[in-house]
Amino acid sequence: MSNSPDGHTKENPYHSELLVNRLMTEGSDKETRHFELSLKSSGLEYLPGDSLGVHPLNCQDAVADLLSAIGFSGKEEIELGEDTVLLGDALSTRLACTVLSRMQIKKFNEIAQASQLEDLLKSENKQSLADYLWGRELIDLFLEFPQQGLSASQFASLLRPLAPRLYSIASSLSAHPDEVHLTVAIVRYESHGRKRQGVCSSYLADRVGETVPCYLHGNKNFKLPEDPETPIIMVGPGTGIAPFRAFVEERLATGAKGKNWLFFGDRSHAHDYLYGEEWEARRKDGILQGLDLAWSRDQEEKVYVQHKMLERGAELWAWLQEGAVFYVCGDAFRMAKDVDQALRQIACTEGSLSEEDAATWVRSLQREKRYLKDVY
Repeated sequence: MSNSPDGHTKENPYHSELLVNRLMTEGSDKETRHFELSLKSSGLEYLPGDSLGVHPLNCQDAVADLLSAIGFSGKEEIELGEDTVLLGDALSTRLACTVLSRMQIKKFNEIAQASQLEDLLKSENKQSLADYLWGRELIDLFLEFPQQGLSASQFASLLRPLAPRLYSIASSLSAHPDEVHLTVAIVRYESHGRKRQGVCSSYLADRVGETVPCYLHGNKNFKLPEDPETPIIMVGPGTGIAPFRAFVEERLATGAKGKNWLFFGDRSHAHDYLYGEEWEARRKDGILQGLDLAWSRDQEEKVYVQHKMLERGAELWAWLQEGAVFYVCGDAFRMAKDVDQALRQIACTEGSLSEEDAATWVRSLQREKRYLKDVY
């Protein structure tokens, strides 16, 4: 269980020195970075499977652009809770000033009274609203529907608090005392004629040697088996690899005898093989008995982790019959569903189960805590 004897919490974060900020995807059109942060003298402890919460600041360019679009200087005073603060400071450190949601459009349109927005908010136009929200931020509302006479307080009431972001921890304390590592996909893109970036990922990406306010967030439902001899199967494409680096480091450091099998996938072997040298070394030294790699862009037909699972169905089924714990980390919307479907298909093919019995078997794995997910 994560431990915080010095009182470092979400409300009182530890200011950690950012030791390493390394690009892992040279030559790729995806930017994924490895970060190492110091926990020295923090008293903080974590277990593989836990997450790190990071409190970001908003990008100063994004704040300046938003103030300019609305016609504020940033020197206006507003009330935030019991504090009186300058609007510019609030936008930098305390308010989410880029994200756009249905609720914000609803609040905004109480002021703007725009018929186009009124239509989008109707229950029958959910898909049109989703299409409108995609790639847009708060600034786009004010550029498309300029407002005269809006007070700084009215504007601030449209905004939610700037929330911390949780990242799966990519290290084991046993292997890296006084450190915590992260694997982060940096969000940068262009839409509707403007450059955009992820608030927290770009905050981390643009820092080296500075301090980062952070705290530990335990995850008791995504842990290594108590018995170190239990086999584990790990499915983690993209940055979903993070907790499995922690798992394998922990098992290596503690001398756990259980077998380990990793399924990893990304765009290309040459540019997107996250921690590739480490995985190859672990395969060579026998810590990884299985290492299956899926590259979606290295051949004409896209190959994903679920395809590799189906290719190795007989062996995967055998491991699960031996009592292996099956882990999935990463994208909840497509990958996790495809992996779940592949698992059911393997149960049908290799276990001769009906579709209904395969579904029941998968549910039993979940009940026994032998099918664990960390998806987002």
